[in-house]
Amino acid sequence: MVERKVAVLRADASDLIGVGHVMRSLALGEALLDAGFDVVLASVDLPAGMREESRKCGITVVDLQCAPFGAADASATFSLNGAVLVIDGYKFEREFFEILENRATDFAVIDDNVETKALAPSVVINQNPHATAEMYAHLSGKPQLLLGLQYALLRREVRAAAKQAKSTIVGKVFVAMGGSDFLQLTSPIVHGLKDLDIEICVAIGPTNGQRQQIEETVMSIPRARVILQAEYITELASSSLAILAAGSSLWEAAALGVPSIGLIVADNQSGAAQAFLNNGLMDLFDGREGVQFEQIAESVVMNLAHAQKNSEHLAAIGLGVENIIRELQLFGKPSF
Repeated sequence: MVERKVAVLRADASDLIGVGHVMRSLALGEALLDAGFDVVLASVDLPAGMREESRKCGITVVDLQCAPFGAADASATFSLNGAVLVIDGYKFEREFFEILENRATDFAVIDDNVETKALAPSVVINQNPHATAEMYAHLSGKPQLLLGLQYALLRREVRAAAKQAKSTIVGKVFVAMGGSDFLQLTSPIVHGLKDLDIEICVAIGPTNGQRQQIEETVMSIPRARVILQAEYITELASSSLAILAAGSSLWEAAALGVPSIGLIVADNQSGAAQAFLNNGLMDLFDGREGVQFEQIAESVVMNLAHAQKNSEHLAAIGLGVENIIRELQLFGKPSF
């Protein structure tokens, strides 16, 4: 029997940093599973909700028993003997990457705005529309650069839904502020929509500590409801418009052809969201700077009146992880 290669994904999630790093790592992990790898998610103090997401994907969680982000972390991650090693996160220190680079280890980094402290990765994956080769000109070793929405890290469920015929419910607005919603935007956004003649569909992320408050707000609005996490993609796909945190959720909506209004909730989201404005993203607000929620309501009214399914070229977003796997396999190094 041929022994399957192991792919190691190193990423973390928490109320503070959100769940985006883990979710997009899991999306890549699903594609690696489909390509014949066994996949391990190595993490420190992974929240229960993310542990369950990993289980549903068929990805094994390894709990690292060390201080995160430094030399001990790198050694523990290296010891998992991954034929593919992918690092996603901004807190990994230079000494973490020095361990990997000094051992001549091939590894990939998932990045957004050159936050990574790696200087000699084998591969850089940046799924954002503003990503350019110039951003990574300082790296040594001529890494493979997988840049732009053609390498979007979308979950298997999204990719499957993007290939299916969709029936849009007129006037249905989908609201989701990411896995943790650490700016506590969901409840006031929903409350600001209460007087509109629309159906409001609300997703509460797996590490969101405001569930009770959000549910109380939703219950006070006749045509609003909270959905189950398992219904997320189906409900999003049938919506006329989505109000989303400006992370990977925007690429999911675009792949499904759903126009969206974005809210920047983290510093790393600004460049990508601005680049995507008017190309699937209908409007953009900065959630870090005190949103005027009545302006969001006004934007909903205006964009519902003009909302159309996104242009077909955005469907290519749904091929992102397949493109990554193909590039990694063609990269020419034994570890990939």
